[in-house]
Amino acid sequence: MNIELLLQEVSAISKKYDLINQKTGGYFNVFKIANIVTDEVTICRMLYELLSPTGSHYQGITYLKLFVEKVLKIEMSESELASAAVYREFSIDENRRIDIVIRTKERLVPIEVKVYAEDQENQCYDYYQKAINSNLFYLTRHGDFPSDYSANGLTDKQVTAISFSDDILNWLGKCLEQKETIKIAPIREVILQYMSAIRSFTNQMEDEKEMEIKDVITKSPENMRSAIAIESSVTECKIDLIEKLFKAIEEKIGRKKLENEYDYAANEGEKVNKFYSRKSSTYPGISYLYKSAVKPNVDMWVRIEIDDLIFVGYCVANRQKSGEQCLSEGEIMNHIKWIDNPVIDNWWAYYELLPDDNYDAAPDFRNADEYYLKLFNKEQFDSFVSICVDKINEFLLK
Repeated sequence: MNIELLLQEVSAISKKYDLINQKTGGYFNVFKIANIVTDEVTICRMLYELLSPTGSHYQGITYLKLFVEKVLKIEMSESELASAAVYREFSIDENRRIDIVIRTKERLVPIEVKVYAEDQENQCYDYYQKAINSNLFYLTRHGDFPSDYSANGLTDKQVTAISFSDDILNWLGKCLEQKETIKIAPIREVILQYMSAIRSFTNQMEDEKEMEIKDVITKSPENMRSAIAIESSVTECKIDLIEKLFKAIEEKIGRKKLENEYDYAANEGEKVNKFYSRKSSTYPGISYLYKSAVKPNVDMWVRIEIDDLIFVGYCVANRQKSGEQCLSEGEIMNHIKWIDNPVIDNWWAYYELLPDDNYDAAPDFRNADEYYLKLFNKEQFDSFVSICVDKINEFLLK
């Protein structure tokens, strides 16, 4: 089978499952409808609710026991599990909070969850100090290990990396197999929707669709050869689109950008070229000087950046390096008078999604949603760039 025929067959499978989801309500997902599919706080709340023996599911320690066995891989006796309590935003020193803590009569298990948020300085190191007879568990989309900025010398002997893409989805699958879960429709359906939301932000297909596409690809050497050719070309096409987008934005802005290591074209485009080969984002972007010397050695930039989504905002560069925010909320608002509330996230002081600060219309460069796919149409690409540039100029000129 040649490449064109293979693409047609895969396209037919995608259309079939699209129609199935339309007919069966597969697209009716409360996490997506409410724009909370990437909300770290909500994702943690759902995880906590399932783990808590006193959760509204009224299944006692059933889900917690499976989590301890399948995800944490800790041996706990029935008596220890019976003593377990689960906490969300567990307070420690200096008003810091661990996302989830499991406490038993024998141990304290801290779990730090990172969906999109960046590490904070010494965060994992400090949280590990609170562990009792346990590692710190670091839960991310794909099982990344924390940065040294957060771990401060901790190794995999003290920190265990776990993932939503494998560990949590496998655990949720086991939860669905429980007899009581099967019988109780609201719990079953919410878990299924939670799994769908996780697949969305970890860039995975539904199992049945993936298996059918695999069957097509692997049914002959020719199909596999064509699929391998497509695989390498698709990655290059995605890389080319990011580069093309930044170049178009840069050209339309028409002012001198900052030439530094955070630029998409720095080091022969390393941040763009490695965007899809790394589990975590390389954060390619463009930066423009907004205000210089707001403090000694501290400048403010307008920056356009792609994580999974693309956004524009103000970041505070301390000696031209990214890192922890070095201005207070009051200081930020003195320099950016038109915003109501700073969004302090490491060096970021405020940001909005492009093109119009709406999650429902923001292209997802890693998960290739419909808004992303539209960028391969020239007219829609040009329109997107124009709207983005208008928004960026608002940031630059205010």
